[in-house]
Amino acid sequence: MIKTILFVEDDEVDRMSLERNIKKSNKFNFFSAPSVFKATEILSSNQIDVIVTDYNLGDGVGIDFIKKYLDIPVIIITGTNDIELAVTAMKEGAYDFLVKDFDRTYLKMIELSCQQAIKRKNQELFLLKITQAVEQSPGLVLITDINGVIEYANPKLTELTGFTKDDLIGASVNIFKSGYHTSDFYQKMWKTIISGHKWTGELYNKTKLGSLYWEFASIAPIKNKEGRITHFVKVAENITELKKAEQEKIKAEKLQSVLEMAGTVSHELNQPLQIILGYSELLKEKLAENDKFKKQLQHIINNINRIVEITEKIKNITEYKTKHYLDNTNIIDIH
Repeated sequence: MIKTILFVEDDEVDRMSLERNIKKSNKFNFFSAPSVFKATEILSSNQIDVIVTDYNLGDGVGIDFIKKYLDIPVIIITGTNDIELAVTAMKEGAYDFLVKDFDRTYLKMIELSCQQAIKRKNQELFLLKITQAVEQSPGLVLITDINGVIEYANPKLTELTGFTKDDLIGASVNIFKSGYHTSDFYQKMWKTIISGHKWTGELYNKTKLGSLYWEFASIAPIKNKEGRITHFVKVAENITELKKAEQEKIKAEKLQSVLEMAGTVSHELNQPLQIILGYSELLKEKLAENDKFKKQLQHIINNINRIVEITEKIKNITEYKTKHYLDNTNIIDIH
């Protein structure tokens, strides 16, 4: 897509010369304005990709475009080789500073300067998108230097852990250690990322207040143009609730297994107990005249009835709706 230049210059000869050069290259569309007022009119109704403006204009100064149009790169031109003016313009945000020369050869530099300004602006916009994506990410993002010193933490991480950016920037990643993992665990992790590979796994970390949380993390090295590792980036997901759910499922399955076993035992015991109880009652009738044996037998019958009652209770529990029982029973105790 062809980009559009707005050239603001009160010198008519310079405007005509630049317009002629731009039209020859056929790389840009072109608007020109002799004043700030006319340039403002053009900007209000046209898509402009870069502004090239003289510093001193009849109704204002070119540097005002920098302050007013923050989304458009501005290149400043001046008739004097004033270093202080150049520094001021660059501090204000000018993308380039060109000095007019007698032969107007500076006009030939404007096209290249515009291309570089647009390229730089696109890079800035891309970096802004990346920054916003990381800042607004629901994931936990952490960047450290080669020694594990924290240089960046996104808002989601500070929100979860309670550590502020001031707490984290310049601190070691050890600030998150909970004591759950062994030194061997961390050594293997660092060995992996130092060698240039990505490490993926679960970490059990602590917050500022000492509460613990699980995260599923990917830690990857960041390399410079020479291929040397300069930083590490960690992108993680808070999986504490998922871990709780997994443990609940395991405990629920264990409990279900116990209930099923108890039900089986209850069923298996009930029938022989009923037989024993029946024969005991018969013996009781036959020994009705012997008070001593009768009392001893009654004691046996009472205990058998007690066992039958217990097995019946076990049977009732196992027949209860297991899901309802689990949903209404607090059986979870995660770390």
